[in-house]
Formats: sequence, C-alpha cells, structure tokens
Amino acid sequence: MTVSAVSTSGVNAIKGTEFEGMSIQMMAAMVMLEVGATKKKEAEMKISDMKGQNDKAKALNNLLDRMNAKLGGVTKDEDSDKVTRGVILGTFMKEAKDLGIDVSGWNSSKSSEQVRAITSGIQHMAENCNSDNQTQMVKLQDFMGQYNSFISGASDQVKNANQILQGLAKN
Repeated sequence: MTVSAVSTSGVNAIKGTEFEGMSIQMMAAMVMLEVGATKKKEAEMKISDMKGQNDKAKALNNLLDRMNAKLGGVTKDEDSDKVTRGVILGTFMKEAKDLGIDVSGWNSSKSSEQVRAITSGIQHMAENCNSDNQTQMVKLQDFMGQYNSFISGASDQVKNANQILQGLAKN
C-alpha cells in the first residue's frame, strides 16, 4: 500500500487510507473523535476502579462495625475475655482475609490492646480506599476534560469544513 498526499478539486486526502477523499478538517475531526473515545474509555475504567475501591471501603467498614459490636461486650483483660476475643475474631477471619486483611494469629487469645491494633488497621485500610478514590477522582476529571476538549475540537473542525464547503459552493 502506498500512502501519498493528493489534492482533488482543492480537497486534501491521503491516498490508500480510510481518509482518502476527505478534507484535512474532516480527517482532524475523525482523529479527535477517536482520541476522545479513548479518553472516554479511560474515564470509564477510572469510574470502575473507583466503584471497586468504594465497595471495598464499605465492606471494610461493615466488617469493622460488626466486629466492634461483638467485641464491645468483652471489656476486661482477664484470661477468659482474651480467649473470647480470639474466638470472636476467629468468626470474622474468612471475611477479613477475603478483603485482603492479614489474619494470621486472629484465632488466639487477644488483649484489648491487640484488638484495638487489629481494628485500627482495618479502619486505616478503609480510609486508604477513600483517599485513593479522591486521587482517582482528580484523574477522572482530567480524562473528562480531555474528552470534552477533543469532542469540542472535532466539532470545530466539522464547522470549519462546512464553512469552506459553503464558500466553495457560492463561487
């Protein structure tokens, strides 16, 4: 396939491509629409990532609330309470592990301080999910701004092409 620029009746084209027979403005518009579509897909992927992070934060907070509700009744640091805390934590191990929490040692006796460290770690993970979402929101806004710019540019190119064609038609 050979690619060369040709001019037919004052209309530019690239021979041997899908742009053959198109004006420069229409080619630019098509390229801008394609880049705009790419930016839209990137924005949709960011939205999907953010939804996943939001869902994980909700699941972590839900787990933490249920754990605190059960652990709240165990207030002393006697051996029986330490064992009870270990048993309670053991009931949440699978769910916590599925959420990416390190659960090694959860099913052994725990002091109230050890339990606070575990719940604090879970809370920190949930906060990180929300912080990541804020960062992703900035990136999403950037992709949407780029998308809007390319779509606007494509519209301007089509308008310019129409003005040129109208000018040629009048002559």
